[in-house]
Amino acid sequence: MNTTMPNTGWHSTKLWLLRTLLAVFITALVGLLLLGVFSKPDLYAGYQQGSAYFASNGELLSLRLAPDQRYRLRMPLNEIAPTLQQATLLYEDRHFYQHLGLDFAAVGRAFWQGVILQGRRQGASTITMQLARLRYKLNTRTFTGKLQQLGYAFYLERHFTKDALLEAYFNYAPYGGNIESAAAASLIYFGKEASQLTLPEALVLAVIPQNPNQRSPLSQQGQQQLELARQRLAALWQQQHFTHTANSLQLSLDLPLRYFSRADIPHQAVHFINQLRQQGHYAGRFYSSLHLPLQQRFEQVLTRYLQRQQAKGLNNASALLVKRSTLQVQAWLGSADFSNNAIAGQVDGVTAARSPGSALKPFVYALALQQGLIHPQSLLTDLPRRYGSFNPENFDRQFVGPLSATNALINSRNLPAVQLQAGLQQPDFYQWLAKAGVPLDKPASHYGLALVLGGMELSMVQLVQLYATLGNGGNWQALNWQQQLPNSKLPLPQVLSPEAAYLTLAMLRQHSGLQSGVVSELIDSTPVAWKTGTSYAFRDAWAIGLTGDYVLAVWLGNFDGSSNPNLVGRTAAGPLFFELLALLPENPQTNEQLFNPTPALNIKKVALCSRSGDLPNKYCPHTEPGWFIPGVSPINVSDVHRAVPINNETGLQACFHQPGTTTLTVFEFWPSEINQAFQQAGIMLAQPPPMQQLCVDKLLLSRQPPQIRSPQPQLTYQLGKQPDQQKIALQASFDGAVTQAHWFIDNRYLGAITPGETLFWQAEAGHYQLRVVDNLGGVASISVRIRED
Repeated sequence: MNTTMPNTGWHSTKLWLLRTLLAVFITALVGLLLLGVFSKPDLYAGYQQGSAYFASNGELLSLRLAPDQRYRLRMPLNEIAPTLQQATLLYEDRHFYQHLGLDFAAVGRAFWQGVILQGRRQGASTITMQLARLRYKLNTRTFTGKLQQLGYAFYLERHFTKDALLEAYFNYAPYGGNIESAAAASLIYFGKEASQLTLPEALVLAVIPQNPNQRSPLSQQGQQQLELARQRLAALWQQQHFTHTANSLQLSLDLPLRYFSRADIPHQAVHFINQLRQQGHYAGRFYSSLHLPLQQRFEQVLTRYLQRQQAKGLNNASALLVKRSTLQVQAWLGSADFSNNAIAGQVDGVTAARSPGSALKPFVYALALQQGLIHPQSLLTDLPRRYGSFNPENFDRQFVGPLSATNALINSRNLPAVQLQAGLQQPDFYQWLAKAGVPLDKPASHYGLALVLGGMELSMVQLVQLYATLGNGGNWQALNWQQQLPNSKLPLPQVLSPEAAYLTLAMLRQHSGLQSGVVSELIDSTPVAWKTGTSYAFRDAWAIGLTGDYVLAVWLGNFDGSSNPNLVGRTAAGPLFFELLALLPENPQTNEQLFNPTPALNIKKVALCSRSGDLPNKYCPHTEPGWFIPGVSPINVSDVHRAVPINNETGLQACFHQPGTTTLTVFEFWPSEINQAFQQAGIMLAQPPPMQQLCVDKLLLSRQPPQIRSPQPQLTYQLGKQPDQQKIALQASFDGAVTQAHWFIDNRYLGAITPGETLFWQAEAGHYQLRVVDNLGGVASISVRIRED
């Protein structure tokens, strides 16, 4: 008789399994009772993020490690590709949205497959259980660890939605090596964000967390194991998503995948990224405004330019390009080569403080326009002057004498600029710089009148912000690095009047370009308002300007402050400026908006005497159109050109003109200072012959000055409430030979009339000096007192 011995091993296994199941159920019951009363946990306590920086079109610029030296990024569930979510649930937890943290069907299936059938072991951990292990760093290889995992899973299920738990799983899941989170894995392995994954790529990321070490794409063996797992999941996917396009789906799944590695992580615009990190943007995903194709082309052009300039000792440069209207950064080149220690390439020339040289001059002119000291055609003098111990000179150590404000600016003459800075009040230039985002750390007395010549330091960022105000109606803006503009309803600081900003821009627009082949053609075809600067002792060369919706700044120099006689703004920085400018897309519409005045601007164009810059009298031989700001700009009738009657026989000045006996000859009568400047410049002006005193007396007696009829000086005028009740009629009588006259209030130009016309002045309360000047030189003035109702 055969006797069958009992299978003691199988008996022990069953007993162990029964005990395990009993412990699981007891743990689950106790966990549900106890954890339900605990407060909601922080799902991301201690979660350390790395950082990912993207360009404006979504290209990855840089991916940085978290403080614990792991690549890890947090991403909301709605930005993770649906195929990755579905594939992960299909592979890891098909009943995730139905169970409460423990999938009893999966436990039973694992028990049947692994114990009853003695087949391949199957895991029964749910997504929530895996999250509990990752979140609380549990050792689930022990029985106690498994019970903790199950308890925490119930705890998390009690306090969070399924979507929140699934999102957290993707943010914690391991993907091989020091790569964690689906967001980081997608960027490293496929060079794209998790929202852009294809189905084959999603299947790859779905199977890695189950065995991240053996299925890591970072090794050849890992890729082989990964492919086997991917094919198994692909088969399940096709079963679940069977359609009439199954063949095309199979073809896409059969295509080989290309994996990137950590060595392929890009490191673009390093100075720009470092600046963002210094501003506190060092954890998470950051979408910048940087235009990567422009950035790369700028780097290539700058490198080639410096290679051509090696013989001149020019080996380092920086450049910054921003959108004028928003100040969003488009390109940021901190140095010629970040990794080049010979030039201290790690230093960021965009944020480093340097002397701007003459690059600040436009803002002294803008303030002078705003304060009524000049208009664009005002006559300035480039003559030697001393200001105490300060004895400024020009770059070429020459003096050109009288010249227009526009020519003085675009030719960067130092003496007129210093003279204008000396005349600024409320604010002066020092005060205005502080208002415009350039506070200086020493008192105004330390800088004196050398400010306008670059006797201070500021960064390229600050300089770009200043130049942007010229194209933005005088409004100052902070630099913006974000792809999406922040929603702010706060008004922008107004640091210049719109009129002064536009007129300064128009003056810089007349700056002649560089006469060199392609660059010259570019300047002729592309409108640009630009300025150069050269610092003291040839340490810094600048070029900066506006065109369309861009502001571009270029700097050449050495970070150690060493000088080089070739570091001249126009010849060193200017050519590079225009080579970079040629890379920008042309937009005629934005150029038109930039350089054409809007109707809202309080500016007018009048004919001005070409020689003096003032309103022409009848003897001015040549005129040209010029802008002025009504009520602000200091415009007088020119008295430079005067007709002198010359006796045909004696050649002396006659008392009056007698046709046939005398000939009227026009001479230029300049103030003594300007006349001396002409002589120093080698320009000899024709002088009228002498005139007897008798003729002088008769000439004065024969002149009929104008008489002001309205307003009357003995009356006090009271303004009404309505705008029409605040207008005062200006009327005067003139000599019969007068053809035109001009009204002024406190030396501010109001307008021109012909005899018999009335000019209406929009008055304000105050005490004023009213003056009228006719084109024969006659003048009348009165004091007027006005008060409000």
